[in-house]
Order: sequence, then structure tokens, then C-alpha cells
Amino acid sequence: MKFETSTEAMLTAVATAGRFTEKRANLPVLSSVFLSAEGNRLLLRATNLECGVEIMIPAKVSEDGVVAIPSSVLLGFLTNARSKQVTGSLSGELLVVETERASASIKTIPHDDFPILPRVSAEKSFTVKSADLSRAIRSVAYCASTSTIKPELQSVLLYSEEGKFTAVATDSFRLAEKTVPLRGGGSVPQLLVPARNAAELMRIVDTIKSEVEIYYNDNQLSTQVENVYFTSRLIDGSFPNYRQIIPKTFSTEAVVLREDVSSSLKSLSIFADKFSQVSLTIDPAKKAVLLSSRNPDVGEQTSTMRATISGDGLTVSFNGRYLADSLQAISGESVRLNSNGAGKPMLIKDAADDSFFYLAMPMNR
Repeated sequence: MKFETSTEAMLTAVATAGRFTEKRANLPVLSSVFLSAEGNRLLLRATNLECGVEIMIPAKVSEDGVVAIPSSVLLGFLTNARSKQVTGSLSGELLVVETERASASIKTIPHDDFPILPRVSAEKSFTVKSADLSRAIRSVAYCASTSTIKPELQSVLLYSEEGKFTAVATDSFRLAEKTVPLRGGGSVPQLLVPARNAAELMRIVDTIKSEVEIYYNDNQLSTQVENVYFTSRLIDGSFPNYRQIIPKTFSTEAVVLREDVSSSLKSLSIFADKFSQVSLTIDPAKKAVLLSSRNPDVGEQTSTMRATISGDGLTVSFNGRYLADSLQAISGESVRLNSNGAGKPMLIKDAADDSFFYLAMPMNR
């Protein structure tokens, strides 16, 4: 193997591929990046068996070859390389990487067992704007469960109906849904993408401003974004029928400025207890929403926000971090709070945009 390529292009490719390596892998090869030099290009491949990526970059190849090396070592060298070009050549069990000012000999890893990434046929696919897909995933992924007990809750649900593409995630304590337009119509069945993989898909499509076509089958989802091929396994399971728990009517509604809620929750976090408990009161008489937190070891605070209120008053406690999380997907000036009373979940929406909603369960203590 012998090649020469742009340092910047290779650094970007290795940094991307490195996110897909398995840091604590039982198989050492999974902690490495696979390099294949052939023709006029250098291919980099990495996978953790959950998802994987292949990246093509232009290269001047004088001798074909393949090698696997620790991604962190190669990334560390390239990060500090102050040169426009980098060369690589295989010498026994070492990959010699050189720039104008530095050279390194990196020990290789046997590559015979490096997995081949699965390819998804083009028979089933859907098209969506890259910015819309990224926005949809970003709006909900933080709600996915971190527990391994229910794999379906560790995922982001993707599907479409009536020309709208929908992303949903829940950990059973809160739930978020975001809809965006689906290009070209059609329908997409429920696809359960592991939350970590969905986040990587979001980062990859973030690099372009055009449409992206997603291919899928019963087990895999994949896409080609410029010089990057991404693939992820799909979770075999059933996502909860969340629609049946979304209230259709409410006894209380309050509209309050988003910035008021955001700044209040940041301040209240100083006084919150170990459960991050925040008490929320909607007071129709005062035309105000009150947020308060109390920690016996620190003190207490109450913030009062002017609001437009209809319906009954109520007081209910929530995890303050969960309330704050809902605001990251709301870009409008005002937030709409809907509830059916104490002990019931609260629906949080952008007052001027119905494409996103967030459902938060109250705390029982």
C-alpha cells in the first residue's frame, strides 16, 4: 500500500469514521478504521456492528493495499499535522504516515475479520430535505431511553402518513414528536432506529443542504450523502401506541413567553433538590404561571411569569430538566402549556407551530 492525499480530507474522514468505532470492543478490529487504497481513491470504513460508515476521498495511489489501524492514533497524528498533503505506506506490520514536518509508524491490526457493511437495495426508500430530517431527529432524540430493558424505547421512531414525515422518541417519562414534509409523497412504515445511530445520521445529513434519500428494509437503513455511505441496523420491536395517550381536549391552557420559561428554569436549577423537582402553578386569577423549586440545603426560589390563561388553575410538579429539554425544539416566541389537572401529563407546544409537541409526566412525590 502506498498513497498520497489531502491532510484535511483525511483528517475529516478519520474523525467521522472514529465516531463509529467501538472503544471497548471485544474484537480489537472494531476499534480500528479500515483503509483501502485502490485506483484514485482511499476508502475508510468503520463499524461498531450497530451502525457503520464508508467514506471515499480522492488519493494518488501508487500501490494498492488494505490495512486496519487504531482510529484514535491516526486521528491524533493528523490533528497535529501542519501540512497540506499526507502520504501512507505499508512497511511490514507498520503503516508509515508522513507529512512535510513529521512521520509516524503506526502498528496495524489484522484486518481479515473486518466486517463488510450491509447494502440496502433501492426498492424501498423515501426522500426528505436534509435540514428537515436533521431537525426532526434533533427535536426528539434526547427523549429516548438510556435503559437496555426495552430496546424499542432506546430508539427514534421514524414513519410517515398523509405526506408528513414523523420522528418520535420516549423514555416513558416524557415523549416528543416532530413532523416535517415528506418529499414526493408515499408512505414509510414504522422504522425503529437506535437513538445513538439516529444521532449519527443527523450529523451526517447536517453536512449537506439538499435532499437526502433513505433506503430501508426489514433490518437495515442506509443513505449515501456525497462521499459518505451510512448504514444502521433497525430494532425489531413495536413502539408503544403513543397516540392513544395524547389528550384531545384540555381543562387548562396557558401561553407564556419561551424566554421567560427558559431563564426561570435555569435559575431554579440552582435551588432544585436531587430529583430536580420544580413546582408549576397556573393561576388564572393572577394571569400568571409560577415556577418554584426548593432545596432544604440551599434555599428556595419562585419565578412569576405573565401568561394568557384559560380554564382551571392547577399546581403540579415536574422534573425541571425535562421541562427545559422541551424548549430546545421550540423556536417561536411563546410556549403553550395544556393540562387536564394535577397528576395528569402536560402537553407543551410552540404556540405558533403545531409540528412539534412534548408530553411530560408529572412527578408523584
